[in-house]
Amino acid sequence: MQFNRWKEWFISNQNHFAELEWDDWRLLSNQEKRLIRSSIQQFQRGENSEGKHLFHYAKSMGDSSYMDTITLFIKEEQTHACVLGNYMQKRGIPKINGHWVDDVFRVLRQLAGLRLTLTVLLTAEIIAKTYYKALHKATDDLLLKEICDQILMDEDKHIEFQCYTLGILFEKRRKSLWFNNRFHQVLMRGTLLVVWLNHRKIYKAGGFNLSKFWTSNVTIFNDCRKDISDLKTSETIRLDTPYRILDAG
Repeated sequence: MQFNRWKEWFISNQNHFAELEWDDWRLLSNQEKRLIRSSIQQFQRGENSEGKHLFHYAKSMGDSSYMDTITLFIKEEQTHACVLGNYMQKRGIPKINGHWVDDVFRVLRQLAGLRLTLTVLLTAEIIAKTYYKALHKATDDLLLKEICDQILMDEDKHIEFQCYTLGILFEKRRKSLWFNNRFHQVLMRGTLLVVWLNHRKIYKAGGFNLSKFWTSNVTIFNDCRKDISDLKTSETIRLDTPYRILDAG
């Protein structure tokens, strides 16, 4: 029962968007709407997943507390998609049914087992840390800033959770860990290139040039890999100690 405290944390965080000021009068300017429209559509789509393949692979852990925690994690990701979707509706930005980048990530998650699936998820969550920080600064919309703030706090814990789980999964598989690290390096670099090409307007508006974008994400990536390799599998450490890498950039 290695995941009971994570389960408790996700349960305690279920009403984390309850304080949003949905009736905020401040609307996006036409310029701001053009800036964020395509980008936020893609990220909203990426947050929206049934998680059935992750849930299927999670059964290999043989831990009921992990299954419960994964269910709560998937629900939290779906809440992000729902909140972003509601925001977009209020600001006159339609949802999209799909995007090729999201399709690629979904295929990668479906083809892999639990270890690679979590590695792909961790990649997306690392990117989310810098993306929502940039999106927060890209407009003067107070509602959007509140949403980004809460998603950023959630992503802190999501990254911790995935690193913690991967540390357990690779604890007695040092050779497999080496191959996973190499795969993750390639995946991360490729993802960074794609994200910059597709979302650089948001990042630039949020104060990120290419160098800062790359360095910020790679710093988070490197510290994640160090924690996984060090096999820090104490839930007390994970939940009670601030995760030092998450404000990079």
